[in-house]
Amino acid sequence: MAFMSETEFEKYVAKHAVNTVTPEQIAALRESLMPLIGAQFNILSIPKEILTAFEPSQIGTIIGDLMDACIPQLSKITDSDAFNTVGLRKNEGILGDREGYPDYLHESGLRVELKLLFVDNPNIVMKKPLTPREPSARLTQKVTFKNVLPDKDVLLVIAYALMESKTAPGFYSPSQNET
Repeated sequence: MAFMSETEFEKYVAKHAVNTVTPEQIAALRESLMPLIGAQFNILSIPKEILTAFEPSQIGTIIGDLMDACIPQLSKITDSDAFNTVGLRKNEGILGDREGYPDYLHESGLRVELKLLFVDNPNIVMKKPLTPREPSARLTQKVTFKNVLPDKDVLLVIAYALMESKTAPGFYSPSQNET
């Protein structure tokens, strides 16, 4: 359904308002994903002096693509095996291998759409475009009324920044700040 009248929208909201993910389910999901908070991912490590050649949006694109591919196997790109317990697995796309909605399935039965938000680290000098950059986390056309399940779907925004590597000083890797 491309467009809804006001009446159709009000009926849709009334029908689905009672069938939503509960605060308890959200709290349990957050608890299971706690190992992500503060973790540093070793999949990418860039020397500080090279970062001056990048715009933040370029780093955001690189990290987003890497994380989309790596999230189901987080333990392989960190120094911790705690990620084996977060319970996420990649959701099958609706068109073969193409990314579909939602991004992940959680062992709790919740469906998780993940958006990454790059946060500038003021201690790193990077190229700054003349115009302010837009927020990097946005929903796309794949999220529509027809494929959202209000009683199972959760949108998570994970803020991350480039932080100096704990094991390789002078190199910067993505670190998750909050879910």
